[in-house]
Amino acid sequence: MRVQAPRRSYSEILADLAPFEEYVGSLKLPEASHRLRQIIAKIGEIEDARLRGSVDALYKRPDLPELVWSLVEGQEFIEIFRGLRGYDSAIMRDLLEKALRGPMNPARETNASNIGRNTAFELRLGSGLRRAGGTVTLGGDADVILDYAGARIYFECKRPFYQHNVPANTEKALSQLQRRLDAEKRTAVGFVAVSVSKALNPGTNLYSVESYDALQGLSSETMRIHAQNRLSKERVADVRICGIIYHIFTPALVKNEGLFVASQWDLFPDNVNLTAMLPVGGESLKAFLGRAL
Repeated sequence: MRVQAPRRSYSEILADLAPFEEYVGSLKLPEASHRLRQIIAKIGEIEDARLRGSVDALYKRPDLPELVWSLVEGQEFIEIFRGLRGYDSAIMRDLLEKALRGPMNPARETNASNIGRNTAFELRLGSGLRRAGGTVTLGGDADVILDYAGARIYFECKRPFYQHNVPANTEKALSQLQRRLDAEKRTAVGFVAVSVSKALNPGTNLYSVESYDALQGLSSETMRIHAQNRLSKERVADVRICGIIYHIFTPALVKNEGLFVASQWDLFPDNVNLTAMLPVGGESLKAFLGRAL
């Protein structure tokens, strides 16, 4: 799939975050509101520097990671809000309270503090599926459940810290997925969804390219990871397992253009005929996922 790197101004990002900040405030989440205000303040500093013509000075600041990742995560929450606005407020209150936890700098994230960005990944996936027209269930036992055109699809989400942990995380997700499918009384299938954002960029890297077209290089990174993470023959034999979805969300510096966000979803189906057991056909499902991801 094509890398998305929208050429949106910092002022537009701030404008889009305003209704989300109001929404978070309406849910009465003081800690979450504090983290969100920090994100907005950092993006505001980037915009101020742009207006003064002093963006280059930002790269010398000790809080550069917080500045850069605030831009990334601010846009992530915009996408989440676009898809999940109007969703059950009690569930959103619980999930956003979790999603806005953790350190501003992802390089300082630990296994004890990763619930925030893990939850944000689940919300980002659910948001896309809902915007595409599916009925999404969040906040339950499964990470994300999609009901679409009479089909039920489970998504188990993982966000490993390191590239060498991707296979183990995928295997764990597959085991969880199979248990859920075994317990499901109706016909259902599932995907494993893996965010490789942290594995490819622990929080210290700035993806620097000469042009927007060069951002397509993220596809080769995903393909390389998947080549080492293919499903076993035993897993592929289970026709309920659809395959693996990867997501990358990372800051990008496009030279002579400025700071942006590179976002990409890649779908690797492992069962080409899997949807024969579903009400929705394979091509229709692929088209739906293409709109959602």
